[in-house]
Amino acid sequence: MKLQQLEAGQVVTLEILVGDSSFELKTEVVGTNAGTGALVKPYVYNDTVVDFTQGSPKSMSFSLHCIDPKTGGRVVWKNVAVHLVKFKGVDYYAIDSSDFGTIAASSERREDVRVMVKKPGSAMMEDGRRFAVTVLDVSDRGVSFVGNANRVTIGDKVEINFADVAHKIDISLGIMVQIVRAEVHKDGILYAGKVLERDNKLLAYLCFKGMDRKANN
Repeated sequence: MKLQQLEAGQVVTLEILVGDSSFELKTEVVGTNAGTGALVKPYVYNDTVVDFTQGSPKSMSFSLHCIDPKTGGRVVWKNVAVHLVKFKGVDYYAIDSSDFGTIAASSERREDVRVMVKKPGSAMMEDGRRFAVTVLDVSDRGVSFVGNANRVTIGDKVEINFADVAHKIDISLGIMVQIVRAEVHKDGILYAGKVLERDNKLLAYLCFKGMDRKANN
């Protein structure tokens, strides 16, 4: 399968690799041509298209994943070039590559990338109760936080809200989690929640934080 064989409307995953960390953003193909490879919808935050290559560390690289419609298998183009381009007045990511490979779905899963946060926030229960928390760390699979409320039990669903700055962008997050662990902590109760939905905003936040960490090292 060649990159130019991607079809408009096809869902693809752009993987952003920074050092030993990787983050995935789902997007959609809008068209292909021999000159620019594939054009895909960009990530938009606060009505602004995010250019991941602008001021990014040299260690950043990209891979593009999709399902081959003919075989049903997962395929990947590694080390693709990603550029922000304008076509008919609209911004897109242009993705081009000369390398192509396939990987098994079972071996494609990456390690859980955890970002240290340590920011104040709040947790809102399904019944509307809200209490203050300190968000300790976040990944695309889980959130750890400390709170003083003792009425939250394992299995409860709560929304964790906090704000942070990542790659010079102010980001406010609301992450729905299900409590999987609760234990006594010196500052209250330590909770671990499993993320119920990985949206693009969370994934972009993790990516930006990874870029910041790599740039500061």
